[in-house]
Amino acid sequence: MKEFNEKHIKDLQEADGFVLQNIYGNTVAIYLDSEYPDVASFLADYIARYGIKDLSRRLGYRNPTEMLKELLEKADNCLFMMTDIETKLMNAFDGISADGYAKKLEEKQWHLGDIVEDDEGHRAMIIQDDHYFYELMNVNIEDKKAFKTFEYFVISDNNLNDLQRCHPEWHKVVEE
Repeated sequence: MKEFNEKHIKDLQEADGFVLQNIYGNTVAIYLDSEYPDVASFLADYIARYGIKDLSRRLGYRNPTEMLKELLEKADNCLFMMTDIETKLMNAFDGISADGYAKKLEEKQWHLGDIVEDDEGHRAMIIQDDHYFYELMNVNIEDKKAFKTFEYFVISDNNLNDLQRCHPEWHKVVEE
């Protein structure tokens, strides 16, 4: 499968595309020219890799014959709409609109002043020092060293994206 490159989210939004987030661990984009420009190209690749039987099962049919029969009957009666198959794909593979996926990406993206947390529950705020390096500052109020940068927070980089990428143990805290 052609893994979705998140750098192309704007192109996917402009094309009114969508993202399938769970194709056997892969995330793919439909209506992105560089990946799957249409539903048919995705279906062809999926069937070549996993088979039509797997596809029919994932779309909620008992077998490929039932799936093809329904699709062909709808097409023959001019009742088939591309949104029907798109909806089935989105339901089967944890699909989301390009706009929804972009919002999800933005929520994960770090920004100056954000609070992040590691797997042990340590919280830190993203700050910038006098030399414009990004650092994490402890903000656990119950900690005597709150609002100071110290050992396990001495991770810095001059690029915020690199800081986030190089320290996957930290994740953004999203307050509900």
